[in-house]
Amino acid sequence: MLKIAICDDDRFEAERLETMVSKEIEQMGLKAETEVFFDGGRLVTKVRKKQCYDLIFLDIEMPCLDGIEAGRYIREVDKSALFIYVSESEECLKELFEVDTFRFLLKPVSEEELHRYFVSAIARIGEARDFYQFQFDKEIKKVQLRDVLYFESRNRVIHIFLKDGTDERFYGKLNDVEQELAGRGKSFVRIHQSYLVNYIYIKRANAAAITIDAGEKGLLSLKVSEERQKTVKARMCQLAEEI
Repeated sequence: MLKIAICDDDRFEAERLETMVSKEIEQMGLKAETEVFFDGGRLVTKVRKKQCYDLIFLDIEMPCLDGIEAGRYIREVDKSALFIYVSESEECLKELFEVDTFRFLLKPVSEEELHRYFVSAIARIGEARDFYQFQFDKEIKKVQLRDVLYFESRNRVIHIFLKDGTDERFYGKLNDVEQELAGRGKSFVRIHQSYLVNYIYIKRANAAAITIDAGEKGLLSLKVSEERQKTVKARMCQLAEEI
């Protein structure tokens, strides 16, 4: 599910932009939720409460907390959201580089320009969502999520098992991995305190265990913890409808 935020203190402009964005979502056949804010402070508060957005449209000129300051605060907790700034003038363009801005739109926003930037943003988000990035031994690595069978936590080390039989590892918490992937709309199921499984490789499931297709290694059975059985069933039913 794509999550989009629009922040503009001018209600007419915010609603106009929301209408254009909704049109783009419909035309592209996307599953998305759009949330509108009329001041930067409310948006920042929502992000600080762990609400993640894939794409944020930010007006620059807003009272109390302008778009650039709001962007700085958001970047403290979210490095990946794409910012598209909107403004009636181009005077602040240099400052936009400080918050890693994706695009800039001049008001009044034209449908043609919005379409071009929206398509580019969706392509960028799709590219980012296809990979999981991590660090181990001071080296930054990434794997394609479609190749991940499951994540396993062992003694503060997360192991990533891949369909080609190889594996990677890094120090971290499985809870953090689960939250990140859920925020990015990825189809992973937490079946146990130690296992986070890629739904697309699940072949069979019952209350006690799931069986995944591990490629050359054949079928692999992983235990479903008793306390997670109901949530696992609900999650799998949800994913079955979405995929």
